[in-house]
Amino acid sequence: MAKLVLTNANVSLAGTDITSNVAAVTVSTSAAEVPTTSFGSGGAVTRVSGLIDNSVTLSLHNDYSAIDGLIMPLIGSTAVTMVVKPAGTAAASSATPHLTFQVLCVEFTPVNGAVGELNTADVTWPISGAITRTVS
Repeated sequence: MAKLVLTNANVSLAGTDITSNVAAVTVSTSAAEVPTTSFGSGGAVTRVSGLIDNSVTLSLHNDYSAIDGLIMPLIGSTAVTMVVKPAGTAAASSATPHLTFQVLCVEFTPVNGAVGELNTADVTWPISGAITRTVS
């Protein structure tokens, strides 16, 4: 199985390519654990998977026109489309899937850094709904 080193991931937010301002991206998914233990469970805990919860975390290099100007109006707004292409602009395939989802921008740090440091922002935003994984 081929391994993928993230060297050219592509990220767009609300139709705007923000790739050149993204230093790291993490798309996470998890399912809630719902207990189903009963007296008939033989003395062991039983469970089923419940609702799926997804989120995206970005490490951003802030740019007041490209990043701040895009994100600040989205705080407190409705969910917008985000597309993450881990293998860059390569065509979608089973080895290079494209992930598309609706993200709710709920936080942003417009100023973060010390003297001589890059102004950065690390955000974790909830995904509203399912992640669509395009492979062709």
